[in-house]
Amino acid sequence: MSAAAALPVAWLVARAAGLVAFGILTLSTWLGLGMSTRLLGPKFQSRLLGWHRTLAWTGLAMVGLHVGALLLDPVMHFGPAAVLVPFASPFRPAAVAAGVVAGWLMLTLTLSFRMRRWIGQRGWRRLHYASFGAFVLALIHALASGTDTAGIGGPILALVAGGPVLWLVLVRMLSPGIRRPPVARPNPTT
Repeated sequence: MSAAAALPVAWLVARAAGLVAFGILTLSTWLGLGMSTRLLGPKFQSRLLGWHRTLAWTGLAMVGLHVGALLLDPVMHFGPAAVLVPFASPFRPAAVAAGVVAGWLMLTLTLSFRMRRWIGQRGWRRLHYASFGAFVLALIHALASGTDTAGIGGPILALVAGGPVLWLVLVRMLSPGIRRPPVARPNPTT
């Protein structure tokens, strides 16, 4: 057997894409919370919203690559149900279920950018509270099923990703008088 044949390419791609997807989800969460707290001022809001949307779509693409690579991995033998249905995975069912639900939430939240005019600004904001659940579930998935988060890597990941989220949530909750006027909508053709 050649060295190239033994190289677990699909597994390496799945791990890398999963970590990148989590990183992008984290950046998108930070940016969304930064916009909602208005820490950077109103002149950056529309530009930040564009970045937030771009990160959401890019993160979703990385989730797709993560899932696709898992389906192609000859060692783990993930089938479509294992990556699409919570608790259907034979490998760490609860941890994988957290990732599956986080993925579905991320898809819903990302699509909500396109549905905002039909669900309204208020409905869109309410739906975006699910981003907290998506972030927490993705973190649980990374820590409990990710093979790259064993040892000190897991707590470091949780601190680096979750610390700013927790801080921004506290700023948002404890800042008196933060009014949340509607965010300027970017051009729908972008």
